[in-house]
Amino acid sequence: MIIKRDEAFKAVCELVTPVDGNKVDVGTGMFVSSPAGDGKAYVWIVTASHVAKGTNQNTRIVIATADGKAQWLPLSLFGLQYYWRHHPVADVSAFQIHITPANEPFLSDRFFPYDHLNLEHTPVSRDYELTSFGFPQGLGTDGSFSPFTFRSFAASGFVTLPRADTKTNCEFFCLENPSMGGYSGCPVFDLGYSTNGIMTTTKEKTWCHGIMHGTMSDNTGGKIAMVTPAFYLKDIIDCIP
Repeated sequence: MIIKRDEAFKAVCELVTPVDGNKVDVGTGMFVSSPAGDGKAYVWIVTASHVAKGTNQNTRIVIATADGKAQWLPLSLFGLQYYWRHHPVADVSAFQIHITPANEPFLSDRFFPYDHLNLEHTPVSRDYELTSFGFPQGLGTDGSFSPFTFRSFAASGFVTLPRADTKTNCEFFCLENPSMGGYSGCPVFDLGYSTNGIMTTTKEKTWCHGIMHGTMSDNTGGKIAMVTPAFYLKDIIDCIP
């Protein structure tokens, strides 16, 4: 399955949590479906743990309507806060959606398939163009639903670095370009297009290679994005209801 850049927005959502005063914390999530042995599908919202752990009963989720508008809904409509599964090492969490008559109308044609997550411990090729979908500084949900994209290439294979939030070590891969606030938790896709000179080829699948963690910088002004590899999702997404 190939997802076009103009269609991939359907799988992402914004997570908005009010904090002190008129301030909000903003992150990006992705809808994922995983098949079960009993023929059912279990559905999830995936984001960075540092975004998930900040959510509460006042958190709202922003999704796209069929006509491309932004729809703001309480996260509690899809389940309770304790449905988050946090990875013990990596900055990634999954929220299991409990489908009900109240939320089912909002879930149609929205999920990225679990078997399109790159769950192998294999670094993404530096020749593949990668596209991140998210909401920098919360932009993209005022009226129309319009996540921002940025394209980049892997700047590394897997490297062990301290997480920005907990300072504990974890495996990441890095992108040539930096991220920014609001992209945290967003999916990093290989959308299936490969360009060699003037030739463009289409691959068999769209892959999600990771979840955005944040930006690493130093006092020289250099910045690169840090991405949590998708293989960590194997530890927290399964087919158990």
